[in-house]
Amino acid sequence: MVAKLDDLLPALISAGDSGLGIGKIREKFAGKSKAKTKERSGELDAKLGELGRSGAIWGPLKHGGTQYYFASGRGPSIEKASAVITALVQRAGVKLLSKAGLEKKVVGMNKRFCADGLKHAISGQKIVELSCGSSKYYLHRDVAEDYFGFATAPPDISERKETPPAPPSPPSPSSLALEDILPAYRRLKAESGGFSAVKIYVLLQALDVPKETLHRLLIEEAKAGRVTIHPSTSVNVSSEVVEAGIRLPGYAEPFITVTVKGEP
Repeated sequence: MVAKLDDLLPALISAGDSGLGIGKIREKFAGKSKAKTKERSGELDAKLGELGRSGAIWGPLKHGGTQYYFASGRGPSIEKASAVITALVQRAGVKLLSKAGLEKKVVGMNKRFCADGLKHAISGQKIVELSCGSSKYYLHRDVAEDYFGFATAPPDISERKETPPAPPSPPSPSSLALEDILPAYRRLKAESGGFSAVKIYVLLQALDVPKETLHRLLIEEAKAGRVTIHPSTSVNVSSEVVEAGIRLPGYAEPFITVTVKGEP
């Protein structure tokens, strides 16, 4: 019996981090009857697109020759890959893990997010990157502090005493609120495959608001702990993305991405 399309989202939620492959989705919601499969497949594709645009689901993610879909907040992600990487480095203790060795240990669907997860762990100062010639090695922040005296406290602008520079020209009296940016944030997050860290550059384009207005909101929300902003950790960042980033006193790199906390 073919399941109702209204049951698609509950099915993906029930699947959890494993998600559902497109083959199983089509079998369950489009059926095997050749007479109706084409019609039902079109309706199913439309439903998948609708749920994706609303931010309720994300995908497809190719893994092992299959395309997978997930409920929002479930499945692999940069944050989960970052947590796996951090745990691997922590278990290694004082034994340095090379970049190549670390990448081999990240398996399954998280492997797709290994590169960005590594950047996330470094920018959040969960791990420390050490260079030896052209090779990179990694230590957990606690090991770096205990054994080598490295200062690795993560940046927290909510605790800094410096006052962020005032915008050069105040925006109009109508203020921008966090709720105003959430629809665009959710759409961009879904379009990027569920990555919670959205570039401020693309958010500005989607909202069509003055850069200073969005920057002021994000700084205020970061201080309040409702969002986190992240600095660039790569040289391979376009000038437009850098220009759209937030520059704060005491930080050499601009903050170029934002994550809204509590979003699935």
